[in-house]
Amino acid sequence: MIFVIMQYLQLVRGDSALVAAVSVLPMTAGLMPAARFAPKVAAAVGARACCVAGLVLITAGMVVLSRIGQDSPYWLLLAGLYPLGLGMGLAMTPATTAITDSLPPALQGVGSAVNDLSRELGGALGIAVLGSLLSATYRNHLALPAAVPSALVEKARSSLGVAAHLGEPAASHARTAFVDGMHVAFLGGAVATAVAAVAVALLLRTGRPAPVTEAEAAHAADGADGAAAFDGN
Repeated sequence: MIFVIMQYLQLVRGDSALVAAVSVLPMTAGLMPAARFAPKVAAAVGARACCVAGLVLITAGMVVLSRIGQDSPYWLLLAGLYPLGLGMGLAMTPATTAITDSLPPALQGVGSAVNDLSRELGGALGIAVLGSLLSATYRNHLALPAAVPSALVEKARSSLGVAAHLGEPAASHARTAFVDGMHVAFLGGAVATAVAAVAVALLLRTGRPAPVTEAEAAHAADGADGAAAFDGN
């Protein structure tokens, strides 16, 4: 979302870097309180319901963001960012707790590593897949005037920043093509989070894991100590 929105705000709307940064603060205003109260919500309705609600809010935010255009009012951007932040706060906190609670104390480091890996992998895939959707749509929808030098055509088709400095009407065509690509990328993100919501609703366990026996805990501790000794050597 940030990868796309910051380009939209600065290169399509023409906002400065400072104004663009301030413009996305409503997402944080939703994320921080939601993350703070997510444990209480999860305790009341269950981690599965809390995560699913968060993912549904993220999906709704993505759908709203897919409707913004070059001249859209700021309130439309706000209407997408705030539920996106709320959803992130509601989904991430109980998801992390579900990972750590599924392991004995001796393996909490493993749970933390799995949690970090999921976020890093999700971020990388998000930029790669959704960025590719945006880039492909942008290239396919960009129609540059014949007056643009051939040496700059391929650069402009690969970068909105380059196209934006070519002057009119090339810059206007590039902004339109970028917005088209942004719509496809956000809809792709909405599909991904909707699928995730269904997966969580079907697969996430509602109860706490079975208690770990002393033998299992001792075995896990021995394994952790052995791994630490191996790393030290």
